[in-house]
Amino acid sequence: MAVNVFRNIAVDITAGGLNIYTAPAGYSAIVLAAQISNTTSGTVAVSLGLLDVDSSFTSLLTDFDVPGNDAVNGLVGKLVLQTGQSLFVSAGDDTSLKLVLSVLESQN
Repeated sequence: MAVNVFRNIAVDITAGGLNIYTAPAGYSAIVLAAQISNTTSGTVAVSLGLLDVDSSFTSLLTDFDVPGNDAVNGLVGKLVLQTGQSLFVSAGDDTSLKLVLSVLESQN
């Protein structure tokens, strides 16, 4: 019988970038949403990508402008991550962008 776990991960996005989520061993993950909010009045760029277990990187968003005092969903649809795959995010500065990631983990 499969075990499903819902998770919400909230982070401040930094200019240096960070790995925000890695699908755990024995699980696949469905990323349901990647809500990115800009808490300042100025436009700030965000980049989002998939880091594979072999360290290859696939860009999902590159320097996408998030308007001031606004929010965007970083994904158009759902995204499936296999065990060990990660989401990586970076911003144009260290103080403006917040991200809430909604994930459904399903035991393999």
